[in-house]
Amino acid sequence: MIRDILKPTLIIVAVAFICVMALSQVQKLTAPEIAKRALEKQQQSLDLVLPGFDIGPARTAPVDGRDFTWWEGEKREDGEARKGYAFIVRGAGYGGDIESMVGVDEKGVILGLSIIQQAETPGLGDRCVEVAHRETLFDHIRGGIPNGDLPNEPLTPWFQNQFKGVDAGARISIARRGDWNPEMRESLLALNAVSALTGASITTEAVVRSVERGMALLVKARAAAAGKGAEAKQ
Repeated sequence: MIRDILKPTLIIVAVAFICVMALSQVQKLTAPEIAKRALEKQQQSLDLVLPGFDIGPARTAPVDGRDFTWWEGEKREDGEARKGYAFIVRGAGYGGDIESMVGVDEKGVILGLSIIQQAETPGLGDRCVEVAHRETLFDHIRGGIPNGDLPNEPLTPWFQNQFKGVDAGARISIARRGDWNPEMRESLLALNAVSALTGASITTEAVVRSVERGMALLVKARAAAAGKGAEAKQ
């Protein structure tokens, strides 16, 4: 009786051991490629949220008991040096944490926002990464939109595009005006607001409030770093 039980148990243990070893080897082989792709995606996001800036290496400073990481960039504009800052924020969405990269200027005005990780509901919250199609049925029938008639807005997800120009250092309002389009920009910026995703208020709230928190942390981190620099010179 004991032998009848022991034999299949040992077989199961052996198979499980082989599977674990095989999985660990696969992870070792794929880890470098995964890390490489993560760095490439990070750099793409930095270039998107700080367009045209020469971006330096990541900086870190302790804020509220945790390390906060940010990047600083600089570019020449109208003969003057202009600085920008990028940082990663996270907010609790409906399907898990939503991770975004945010770029701001020296006044805290958003230069760009890129959602780099999300698992929101398809057709609802995941529309935060949806790129609006510019061609109507009529345009398609007549052979497409002539290049000269295309708007100047970049081909970035409309939900993310609308954050450009918003003051991240102030309270960001959430309006309910449907899918954002370039014609809404001025009226929403006057309210320091963004238009919510229809049927996905949790997703919208998560991104907006994470941006506000991230901006507050950036201010503290830069102050902490400046304080350390002053101490080092003494």
